[in-house]
Amino acid sequence: MQDEPSGAALLDAARRALIEEVVPGLAGRPRYVALMVANAIGIAAREIAQADRLRETDAQLLGSAGDDALDDLVRAIRAGERDADSGLHAALSAATDAAADVWKPSKPGA
Repeated sequence: MQDEPSGAALLDAARRALIEEVVPGLAGRPRYVALMVANAIGIAAREIAQADRLRETDAQLLGSAGDDALDDLVRAIRAGERDADSGLHAALSAATDAAADVWKPSKPGA
């Protein structure tokens, strides 16, 4: 059982406070640095919130294979061995969507 608010929610609240209350009073380099920190906090919060989804997409791509699974997959893709693999295409699309939701959210203010 997880206590509320979650770590992701706490990070989101800290990010909002930084953007709404601290950044407006800054200019120049300090403003830039504060916005960069707010962006990093947002990424971390989304990564925490999406942890299960990210694990699922990794499992779709790599299954329960050993540590060399990613290297083997990259080698097979580069060699053209998986070009017609629709399951791999779907798994790569899901992994890309999950990563994009963490790193570059489409929602305004996210």
